[in-house]
Amino acid sequence: MVDPVDPITVMIVDDHEMVRRGAGSYLEAQPDISLVAQAGSGAEAVRLAQEFIPDVVLMDLLMPDMDGIEATRRVKNVSPRTQIVILTSFYQDEYVFPAFKAGAISYLLKDVKAAELWMPSAAQPGGRPPCIRRSPRGSLKHFAVCNLMRLLPSRR
Repeated sequence: MVDPVDPITVMIVDDHEMVRRGAGSYLEAQPDISLVAQAGSGAEAVRLAQEFIPDVVLMDLLMPDMDGIEATRRVKNVSPRTQIVILTSFYQDEYVFPAFKAGAISYLLKDVKAAELWMPSAAQPGGRPPCIRRSPRGSLKHFAVCNLMRLLPSRR
């Protein structure tokens, strides 16, 4: 008998309850995902990351008490194996590069379609998601790096 693959454990961090509920409802409907925690602040995210050690954290950037960049640093400190995906409305370089420096592996805008977040990589052009989209002026516009299926290739 073949052992089933463990689901990818995910935590959502956003100060807007509707965002957490919407993303959470979508992710809970996916067969390979287990939503283990939701946090409404950066400080709560750090505490819950230490408790649950999620595989993936979807992290908002602008939150009261602790921003997503500092929360990313601290989550990586308490749970180094956790992969952090920034999910935000802001695409300016002043947010993007510090997020990666803090330890995020991906940066998505909140206007990403739900299916793009979970779409198996084989269904995407060239077998992988697009990495970077730039505006005509060349400034950074949108990182659409990984989907959850590609974050943990050793588990698939």
